[in-house]
Amino acid sequence: MEAKMKLIGQPIKHRIFGAGVVTGLAENTVTICFQDSEKKFIYPDAFQNFLILKDPKTQRRIEKEIADREIATQKERRAEQAKQDRKRKMLNFNVTANSHAVFHVAPDRVDQTIRECQVYTGTYLSGYSKGQPRVAERMKPNSVCLLTTRPSGQDEQARIIIGAFMVREDFFGEDVHDGIIKGHPQHRIFLPKESQMLFWKYFGQNTMPRWGNTAFKYCPANVVNQILADMVGLLRSSEQEKTAVEHYRYFCKINQLNTLINLEGEKLE
Repeated sequence: MEAKMKLIGQPIKHRIFGAGVVTGLAENTVTICFQDSEKKFIYPDAFQNFLILKDPKTQRRIEKEIADREIATQKERRAEQAKQDRKRKMLNFNVTANSHAVFHVAPDRVDQTIRECQVYTGTYLSGYSKGQPRVAERMKPNSVCLLTTRPSGQDEQARIIIGAFMVREDFFGEDVHDGIIKGHPQHRIFLPKESQMLFWKYFGQNTMPRWGNTAFKYCPANVVNQILADMVGLLRSSEQEKTAVEHYRYFCKINQLNTLINLEGEKLE
């Protein structure tokens, strides 16, 4: 814009029409008076191949304006292409049973995780991608992030469930390379400290309570279904009852699962 305001009165040369002087400016056009005629050109496009100002400083500014605009245009095109790719993924989206994940939350980060409603996938511990954020490629729009923590000083068997949230409706883990998974703006529930549930009890006595160094593990849909149903039961008659029921109803709908409880309050047989 600064370069454009200084154009009037400047000597200029056209590759075909020869020397001239800038005599007018409009929003997207520049008027140039040549020896035998006056002509209008598209601004700033004409400066890319046809018009050259005598003042090189102003010429460079206009060329930079053209380059910046091209960068912005390419960025918009990439964003639109990504949008179309995501829409295509959504249309071809297939529900899978093992697309849910349970995350470890360090005890000193529990409050922050609940407040921000987001988790980190951690990094690869070995191989070519060692040290880079882990890509949760199985996670899709139907996925739940189940939040757990192991209280300080206690064995792995004491791991407790502190909450859960659905991923956003257009989420595909394979596209997330910074390792940050943000929760759905609505479908999220967190258990009060007095109601937190033991995690490993959902895997039976033959499962060894063992976590390791990973930030998250994939979890079967039937296990997540039972956990969420129990969370709804714990939150009956609480401020979160409505939110918990809506969360569970949404989970079952998008995962094409039957609810394990009557959402009006009674246990199903």
